[in-house]
Amino acid sequence: MKHTVCFIDDKIPVAQYGEYFTDTDIISSSVIKFLLKNEGTYWGDDVVKKMCEKLTGEPEKWSVSAFTSPSFYDNYTKDTVYAPEIVIYDWDYNYEIGSRESEEHLLDILKTSYTMVFVFSSSDNIDGIKEIVNNGEFEKYSDRLLVVDKNSNNSVEQIFSTIEQKEQNNFAFAYGFEVIRNSNKAINSILSDLSVLSIEEFVSSIGFFDGNRYIATNDAFIDAIMPRYNNSLRRINTMTDIAIKKTANPPLNTIRETWAFRLFDINHDDKVRMGDIIKDYDDNYYLTVSSNCHLNEFNKKNYGYLTLVPMLKFDKDETKKIMKRNMTEPSLSSLTSNNKSPMTVIPCVPIDNRLIDFILIPKSVISFNITITSGNKCLLYSDLNDFQKVASVIDPFKSPLLQYISDNITGYGCPNFPDAMKNDLTEKIKQVQS
Repeated sequence: MKHTVCFIDDKIPVAQYGEYFTDTDIISSSVIKFLLKNEGTYWGDDVVKKMCEKLTGEPEKWSVSAFTSPSFYDNYTKDTVYAPEIVIYDWDYNYEIGSRESEEHLLDILKTSYTMVFVFSSSDNIDGIKEIVNNGEFEKYSDRLLVVDKNSNNSVEQIFSTIEQKEQNNFAFAYGFEVIRNSNKAINSILSDLSVLSIEEFVSSIGFFDGNRYIATNDAFIDAIMPRYNNSLRRINTMTDIAIKKTANPPLNTIRETWAFRLFDINHDDKVRMGDIIKDYDDNYYLTVSSNCHLNEFNKKNYGYLTLVPMLKFDKDETKKIMKRNMTEPSLSSLTSNNKSPMTVIPCVPIDNRLIDFILIPKSVISFNITITSGNKCLLYSDLNDFQKVASVIDPFKSPLLQYISDNITGYGCPNFPDAMKNDLTEKIKQVQS
């Protein structure tokens, strides 16, 4: 399996050949090979040289490039689609005493891409670096961040041994490149199809007319391309089939964390959307069920009313009181499977580093009148003084959940069969099934 590697270290001696190469730009594998083979090259760091020899000496395993400064890497990634799977990151540069610049660049790399980062340093304060990256904002990235002391005898081997372990055990690292490559194929396929349209033709086709011009919003663009994107990913078979030997059931907390990832998006912007989970300052939680179309022109289409369904915490006395009104045995296998009772469960909502389960009873739907003064604009969280966003339910779960809620509120009702007739029909079905 081939991996893309970026080596960020100011000891890569490209500046010695300034008439040929620019040390502020990306350094290709060919340039690194030139530096290694040219007898006139002075390597001020033998460990850096050894690492470069390892990477360029196995081209079937590594696609390598480099930068001599984190700021050069940052500038390059702002202007170019570039996403290495592995970053080997030197900590020490000629920053001012007390500067946090190296720390900030490292955190930005971790935040903006799925990248395994090895902090590769010969600093006299290696313990101080470890203390920084093992705490605070870095803590959440601990599974893909490791500090390696350049001065240790096996520093290079330690990095490649860790990579080998990740290949065997970590899903994102083992299959990430395959997902990224095929995602790029899908996006390029869509852009190829759209290339026949001018900007004017595309915007006027998907945008809205404000009386003076056509405007295509970010949401309109996403709504236009996402179905095609999903179909493209399926058509090009984005993931190879993965089979593992069953040894034991995964721990429940692992299952819950995986499903929290599948069910919810916790990234926040200011726009209120259907499927958002929000809370008020009395610790009451709600699911937003007003449609995005109506929320986009809130005063005009909703007359200022935001429609919500309360979400009930299991451990509250009020929840227990409500649930005792209907003692029907629940049958839960998905968000919409509980046909025996007019309720469902929304599990694993990520709140304050915990995963909390909620009961949702569609018929408890309520509306709040929200006053916004800026015409028919979309509803924003800055308009909701009494609420804040927690997470958003995402598809393929959001649409069927909202349909389930709608069916429970307004769906058809029908008289029940007599018990004798129900029992007779049930037995007949069982005979057919046997």
